Parts: sequence; C-alpha cells; structure tokens
Amino acid sequence: MPEKEYEVIGHVSPRSLGPRSLFASDTTITAKNIDEFRSDAADVRDAKRALTEAGFHVFEEGSSDTTISIGGTAKLFQEFFNAHLTTRSTENSHGNEVSFFSAAADENGTEVMNAPGELAQLIEGVVIARPPIYFSASPLPPIAQIHSSAYRYLFVPDEVAVILKAARVHRLGITGKNVVVGMIDTGFFRHPFFSWRGYRVLDTLLGPGAVNQNEDINGHGTGESANIFSCAPDCRLRPVKAGNDAVGAINTALNSSPKPQILTNSWGYNVDRNGLIPDWLKPLEAAVANAVASGVTVCFSAGNGHYGFPGSHPDVISVGGVHVNYPGLELEASSYASSFVSSFYPGRRVPDLCGLTGKRVDINGGKAPSIMLPVQEGAQLDGIEPSTGAANDGWGLFSGTSAACPQIAGICALMLEKDPNLTPVQVKQKLISSARDVTAGTTHMGDAAGPGNDLATGAGLADAKWAYLKTMGDVAAAFFAASKEEQISMMHSGAMPEVPKEFIDDLIDTLRSR
Repeated sequence: MPEKEYEVIGHVSPRSLGPRSLFASDTTITAKNIDEFRSDAADVRDAKRALTEAGFHVFEEGSSDTTISIGGTAKLFQEFFNAHLTTRSTENSHGNEVSFFSAAADENGTEVMNAPGELAQLIEGVVIARPPIYFSASPLPPIAQIHSSAYRYLFVPDEVAVILKAARVHRLGITGKNVVVGMIDTGFFRHPFFSWRGYRVLDTLLGPGAVNQNEDINGHGTGESANIFSCAPDCRLRPVKAGNDAVGAINTALNSSPKPQILTNSWGYNVDRNGLIPDWLKPLEAAVANAVASGVTVCFSAGNGHYGFPGSHPDVISVGGVHVNYPGLELEASSYASSFVSSFYPGRRVPDLCGLTGKRVDINGGKAPSIMLPVQEGAQLDGIEPSTGAANDGWGLFSGTSAACPQIAGICALMLEKDPNLTPVQVKQKLISSARDVTAGTTHMGDAAGPGNDLATGAGLADAKWAYLKTMGDVAAAFFAASKEEQISMMHSGAMPEVPKEFIDDLIDTLRSR
C-alpha cells in the first residue's frame, strides 16, 4: 500500500444482501446477523470500479464484503456525493489534538451521504471516518524522583505476568507459541526492549490513510503491545497502524496473511449513552461483527470514564480495569476505568472482566500511572509533561484500560495455543468463569465492586492460570471421549501431552484458592 496521506477517508456500503441497509437505525449488527449486511461480490466489484473511475482511491486491504474504504480530497467527496463537509477536532490521546472532516447532518440528523444517479442503486450509503480515542493515561516520571503522591508502578513483562498468573502458565510450557495477535493502534516502533527479549513482531501494516510504517510518533501502540508479550511471550504480533480509519484497519488485519486469531483494540469512541448507534459508526459495528463471525477473538478497552464503543459490542471481550495495591497485592476496581450499561444493546453490561490498570491520581497532569512501557524516543508518550526526566529516553509510565486490553489478548493466546478450536464465544466464557472476584473499589462512574459479577469489574481480574486449566480440562475431556486412534493422534500432535506433576499441583493449588 502506498504511503500517502488523504484528506478524507470514507466508508462505502454496497447494497446489502438482506432486506435492510447497513445504515438502518432500527437494528444492531452482530455476528448472528452480519450475513444480512454483506454484499454480492459483483456489487462490490462494480462499486469499486465506479469509485475508482470517479477519482477515489480504493483501499483493497482495508475493504471487505460489507464496506469499501476510499480516500480522496474533501473537494472530491463534496462534489461527487453532493455533500457539505465541515472541519472538526478532537483529543484522541492525552494532549494530542487532531482535526478531521465530517459530513453535515441533514434535516433527519443523518450523516450518510448518497451516491449520485444510477450509482445509488448500487451503493446504499457513504460515511466519513473519524479518528478514535486511545484509552491510555499520561505518564509520571519514572527516571526522575517518583512523586510522593504516586503509587508503586509495575514493570513489563515480569510483574504483569506474575500478577495475572500468566507466569505460572509459562512454566508449564504454554507461551502463546505461533498464535497471531493483531493490534490496531498508532503503529509500532522496534524498541530495543522487544529485540532484547526475542519477541516476534511481524511487519507493521498500514491501514487506509496511515503513513510511516516503521514509526510510532504517539507511542501508544508500541507501549501497549508490551502488555501482550507479558502474557504471551511467544505469540506473533501483527501491528496495524490505523490512521483515522478504524474500519479499514480492522479489515487490513483480517485480510493479512497470516490472519490473526485475536484482535486487540485499546481505543474506541465515547458514544454509548444516546440510545442509537450513529450512522458514521455502523460500518465499524459491521466490521467487528464480521471479525467475530469469521472466528477471530476480538478484545476492546471499555474506556477510561468513556462510554466506550465498540467496547460495548456484545460480540467482543470488553476489558475494564483493576488496580493492585502494594505491598499486600490487594485488588480494587480502578477509579480510572469505565463501567456502564449499554444504551445501544439492551442488557449489555460493560466490562466483561478486567486487566491491570492504575487508579486515578492527578500529578501535574499525569493520570493513572501504572506500568513502565517502551515507546519510540521523542514520541508524545515519551515527552509529554510530566516527563520521565528526559524527553527522548524511550520510556513512559502510563496505563488505562488501553493496557488492560492487550493483557487479556495475551491470555487469549495462551488458551488458543492449547486449544486452537475454541470459538470467540468459548474463549470469552472461559475468561469470565475463571476470573478472580474483586470486591473493593469504585470505578470512574462510581460503581462499587462487590462479591460476584458486578458492573464495576464484571467477573473480576483475569486469571491466566485458571483460564488455561479450564481450557486444558476441556482438551482432556475430549481426549477421554475420543476413539483410540483419535487419542493417539492427539498425543502425537501434542494437543494432549503427558500431564506433569506440576500441572496437577497447580490444579490443586488453584482449586484450594478459589
């Protein structure tokens, strides 16, 4: 894909196979009904041809059978779709203001643009992409003297792995080997931290409109990816640099080879409180549903006081935050993390479970510092105030549910290494049923944690060891139910290895502690 910036990125929906348009406001799109919103291959082809002839750039890797990602100038979009575009701005990460175009709403409040003439029979609508919010928090100074009001921070990979009990799984030989984890974010910089530890990172892919493949001038994607490796040190990371087009970035990941088994997303939109999904987010809803329907486990941050979408989508693993207090390692709901009942999906409670997130403090603008993470030297998360003592040392101290989400993705990789046949629904169920209950603390929204599944932390803090044991137990059950020939095959393939004494000891210890 050429590294070229485009003024505007749009999402085009060719006519759906089902009775309703993708932009229909009276329905939600999930893995159960996504087939209704797919388009005939001939319609997709014809729409791409017509748009190319009109002067738009079609992003093949960023397109799917539900939407086509296109790029062009604001003038081209306005003239071709007979629309009026306005310039808006938003803060998509701490201290970083970005501007973008959006279509002016019509008298019905919709921002869907219509194709001209006969093309309207082929294309049911077009919306403009908007930049997502990255759910991290700003750093506090780890190299300079730590502020007296701050709490003890964590280091990757060891301390994150120990607290989430992933280190116990690693000792059993399960490290996420060869599981591909896609990460949609601000990019990836090959910081020495990753090569020192021998982590495997595939080439960064550029989503529609993204540029500079080997740079991450924000630092968010690079830093948060270290959380994946803390839990799954032998997985293969596929970074996808998103730009402003989250839908195209997801499709770019799904169209890549090797295709990720897991997608982790530490970003979203602060919108799930107004009853209906906005038109301009319907392509994203479809992209998430399509990913899960294709067998990909999708994780999303719930947000840091945001009403996060797609973190509220019912098909995803929605990840909130739990803070760990030293020296006793007591757990509490993070006062920085989101918790809410979705207004888009009746009965949907956010989060499902939690990873590690700092709690809210405010020291010279720094909020929820929790984990020391590697970033590109001079990146925004390296040099923002308060700095780490130098604006280009390549380290930042930050967290948010942006950190929690990739931790859960790493645990998913451990489970899928053991049983690659697990569906996204099964992975989610096992994570929820194996989480550690959290009974103290309140979230950013003021929801209090208590015994059992609650709105503050969902099922609680993820427990990698217990999630693995549940997965292993299912594999063992399948082994004992199999024919002799199938058992021999499972033994030879390593799907059912000899059970070491340490595994039994871990199982007994886990059962005693619950």
